[in-house]
Amino acid sequence: MKCILTLQIAIAAILIAANLNAEPYDLQLRSRSNDGKITYSTVKLDPAETTFLFIPTRNEKQLQNRIKAVLDKTKENGSPVINYTTKIVKNKTKNNVFLGTLPNDSNLMPNLKDVVVIRDLVNLPNAKNYLDREKTIIELEKQGVKTISSVDLLGGQAFRYADDKRKHVVVMVSDDHYKADEWMPPMIEQFQNESDLYFTILHGEGGDIFHGIDEIDTADSLVVFFRRLALRKDQLDKVKKFVESGRGVVGLRTACHGFSLGGKTKLQPDHAQWHEFDKKILGGNYHGHGEDRLGSEISSNPEQENSPILKDVKPATWHSTGSVYFMNPVAENATIYQYAHSTETKDPNQQKRKKITEKIPVTWTKTYGKTKIAFTALGHWDDAKEPQFKKVFLNLIKWSVENTETNVER
Repeated sequence: MKCILTLQIAIAAILIAANLNAEPYDLQLRSRSNDGKITYSTVKLDPAETTFLFIPTRNEKQLQNRIKAVLDKTKENGSPVINYTTKIVKNKTKNNVFLGTLPNDSNLMPNLKDVVVIRDLVNLPNAKNYLDREKTIIELEKQGVKTISSVDLLGGQAFRYADDKRKHVVVMVSDDHYKADEWMPPMIEQFQNESDLYFTILHGEGGDIFHGIDEIDTADSLVVFFRRLALRKDQLDKVKKFVESGRGVVGLRTACHGFSLGGKTKLQPDHAQWHEFDKKILGGNYHGHGEDRLGSEISSNPEQENSPILKDVKPATWHSTGSVYFMNPVAENATIYQYAHSTETKDPNQQKRKKITEKIPVTWTKTYGKTKIAFTALGHWDDAKEPQFKKVFLNLIKWSVENTETNVER
């Protein structure tokens, strides 16, 4: 009896030690409101208080392998795993995560509003293709379901079906200054619906850490829109490696000073800046902006009116609420598509006012080595409402993935 008690104590000690060593799940939830607003928010869940609910899938082997990898990791972390095909169990844990096949049998169907769904690891029995699944996930979110990506648990890239041959565009956004954190996700979703492109959003939530940074490894193009951030060194190194890879890069507005801290912000020891990104990579020369109250007048370059970038961009002249960005002179190998000017601004010493008559480049493309670079200084929250901006933005992305030097293996 004494031996049995000693064994039980030893087993309990092992389990406690395992639980103490378990790392919390660092998950980025995606949710949407009835008005279409898409929100990203990071939560940390205790493995001991998180149950994984699943129904096995008979779909392609790579999906099965990804599901197995998640379940193996969660078991190692001490999280309960429930197979919904066996029986229904009322969970006593605080958090529930669902993956696998969504059941047709309503008696087996969990109340999805009470669980987090791993959106890339959900198989839908009636889905004809990956597009059907994407639409279903969106509908679930509209009903109040929160979703995550398997990348949060495993790193690497989210699962994609083998027949999904769309070019992959990764969007790094972390900008509350121009409200891009709010308007970018629904706009990117619209682009995915309107184009033959597959998008992944890496949302910094206004900060400098991006969940799922490994997604860059399989991207054909990288979109950057954040302001005055120093990234963690490992994440910045990954971005730099991508820029050198011969694929595509698209920068929006504050990207020209995206990797440079401003003011008195202190650089953290494990973070780094990239001051050269503006001039060396984007080909710009940002040195301030005009008066916010005046906005800027945007006009298309008539010499490029038949280019793919300005295709269907009408009218050719329009007013942007965003102040003019002073970018002159830009790289010699830049092809300029749009100009901006304002009627009045402050001079560098900010003591006098002067008239501006020159047109300042606002949208251009160029190359950096074999990498295709596109930039636009547009991106004010009011620009996001303008069809001309949306069209130019999407055209820049399409240009950036066409005939890229590197074919990414997936």
